[in-house]
Amino acid sequence: MNKVLILFLPALITINAFPQETKTKKKNKNYGSIAAVYQYGNILPTNDFVAGENMFGRPMKQFQSLALKMLWQNPGYTDWQKVYRMPYYGLGVTLGDFYNPEEVGYPVSVYGILGIPIKRWNRFALYSEFQYGLTFGWTHYDSITNPNNIVIGGRLTVHLNIGLNAYYHLTKHFDLGAGLDFIHFSNGGMERPNEGFNLYAASAELKYRFRERPNHQDIEKPGRLTRSNDLYFMLGYGDHQLTEHPFDTNYFAVGGISIIYFTQLSNALRLGFGTDLNYWWGLNANPDGTPGPMSFENFTLGLMLQPELIIDRLTLVGGIGIYAVHQNYGNFKQTYQRLGVRYNVWNNLSFGVNIRAINFMSAEFFEFNLGYRLSWAK
Repeated sequence: MNKVLILFLPALITINAFPQETKTKKKNKNYGSIAAVYQYGNILPTNDFVAGENMFGRPMKQFQSLALKMLWQNPGYTDWQKVYRMPYYGLGVTLGDFYNPEEVGYPVSVYGILGIPIKRWNRFALYSEFQYGLTFGWTHYDSITNPNNIVIGGRLTVHLNIGLNAYYHLTKHFDLGAGLDFIHFSNGGMERPNEGFNLYAASAELKYRFRERPNHQDIEKPGRLTRSNDLYFMLGYGDHQLTEHPFDTNYFAVGGISIIYFTQLSNALRLGFGTDLNYWWGLNANPDGTPGPMSFENFTLGLMLQPELIIDRLTLVGGIGIYAVHQNYGNFKQTYQRLGVRYNVWNNLSFGVNIRAINFMSAEFFEFNLGYRLSWAK
């Protein structure tokens, strides 16, 4: 069920991004484009398999990929497009090559895309780009046929790409782009071993616009939109396999509640302060990896600082916290991170998925969540 739910993420990003009706009636035009992208970069040596414990007996250093993106960009038909000064958004598909098809395969990613402008000049533009979706087609770990691959433990992983892209307008219909990207693949600890891939890459892009690009100078300023302070209640659930027993097949549930107070700082940003109370079934597992007795030792308490980007009904979630109570890490000794998306499905009711991690690279579990917020005007 968890894997099926992740499939909705790219769709939610794209559905949210399509222009919706505003009170001002105007003839909305869809400024679509298609782009071909080539990436080439390096794999960070964050685990033994990448460092050289593979069938070739040498480090895995290079990575390359080909991508196709379908994008839209409209000159401020909705408030969120005005707030982000005419972003682009859409869907993408990428074919990856780790130069080790025998042990890794040729994975394929499908994801949602959001590009937010940083600075525009006459013929030159600089954007930040976020990609979030799924990757499949891995040749994953198998104790008999693929025992060295401790990086990918299952058929599906998350595709996460955070990049900086520059575009030069060659003609009315063609843009030439170049970028720098950080890319992460892992399954959130649902199926271990799950050391994950972390990459950095450079990219070259050729974009064709189906009509002339919209004029960013025509974008209306959104003014001060309605803002609120919120008290947010979130029920979270996930399952994981123990890091201490990466080859075990036991799964352990994690469930809890978060209570976060948010204050909206601008049209695009809110900042939250709150707590996470979770029950980890596997926190006191036996030395052989089997479940231990259920007790208060399984509870953890975290203190969280959570900034969020508001994109109409979609929210991009970030956060950093510290475990105030944790049986294994100790109290106030280990920080943790939260990264994900949340979609407002009805009134103040939302559904989301986060990756919970420590040390910014080691995933602990996927946090599927259902939330409700109490709001009052600011």
